[in-house]
Amino acid sequence: MQTGTTTGEMEVMVDWVHGLAPWEVISHLTFSWEAGLDSTRRCFEKFMRQRTPDVSYFYAIEENPSRDGHHVHALWADCAGVLRKGIWRQWFERYGRARIEPVNSREDVAGYCAKYVTKERSWWNVKLVSPELWQRATVRAGAAVPPEPRATRGGGEPLVPFPKCTSTGVHC
Repeated sequence: MQTGTTTGEMEVMVDWVHGLAPWEVISHLTFSWEAGLDSTRRCFEKFMRQRTPDVSYFYAIEENPSRDGHHVHALWADCAGVLRKGIWRQWFERYGRARIEPVNSREDVAGYCAKYVTKERSWWNVKLVSPELWQRATVRAGAAVPPEPRATRGGGEPLVPFPKCTSTGVHC
């Protein structure tokens, strides 16, 4: 865990992310080039929109540890009919390496949050496709909220505001 994130903040974030959806898959997706933050976001969201339009997801973008660029870590829900091997192949052929595996427990979600979401300089977003998940998130919104984001853009404004509810889903 990076400095600046308390255990209490981490638990709030774990509870919030875990409560958004029954996460089924965790994916780790890289790029063969040095993808910038915005390019990483656009590529991931376009891929998900085109290849898995019915999948809800929560993702974090992290800087690469050993070279310039960024990569994605994501949790997926609503995965009925999604073949992980097929999605892996499509990502690999277009963008780069991928690891796509099942979520086995709440501890997997907690570990995901600890490693990727609560890090300084991480950026995250969420898309809930099904009306049931959107309803679940809006009902829970007052009960547990994520900690304030720590990553900022040049002028110091947060990269990720608290999720806003819209008629089509929860967006950050």
